[in-house]
Amino acid sequence: MRRFPEQVVLRFRNPQYINIVRDNTEMIARRMGFNEDKIFELTMAVDEAYTNAIEHSGGGSDLNLEVEFLIFEDRLEISVSDTGCGFDLSCFNIPETLKHLKTVRGRGLSLIKQLSDHFELDSMPGNGTLIKIIKFISSRRLKKSCIRGV
Repeated sequence: MRRFPEQVVLRFRNPQYINIVRDNTEMIARRMGFNEDKIFELTMAVDEAYTNAIEHSGGGSDLNLEVEFLIFEDRLEISVSDTGCGFDLSCFNIPETLKHLKTVRGRGLSLIKQLSDHFELDSMPGNGTLIKIIKFISSRRLKKSCIRGV
């Protein structure tokens, strides 16, 4: 009998391992029974979260990136966190849609939110950032988001 949640954790000090993160996301989602569209959405959301962690965490040799997969019977929860500089969420607004954004840059969190069934963002200046993505295997659940920090 399987015990849930099952956990897979990837930790990196070097940001070059994005292909390992991408491949593990696809493999886990496929083994869980997600359809190809949802696998694509999950992979794109995780890819964007990992890229954001690399680009906006302040970099440096002390950067720690972690991707945690929690595997449940009905859903996959993926957390991407960094030990970077973090930011003040009270000064930040995530657009609900991408249609009004004039630039290609700055779309990441909005895209992640739209590709997730549930989205959480937690950050504080000096304490890094955590992005949590939840995707259900079966019918799409009500989209919820939670933004913490400040």
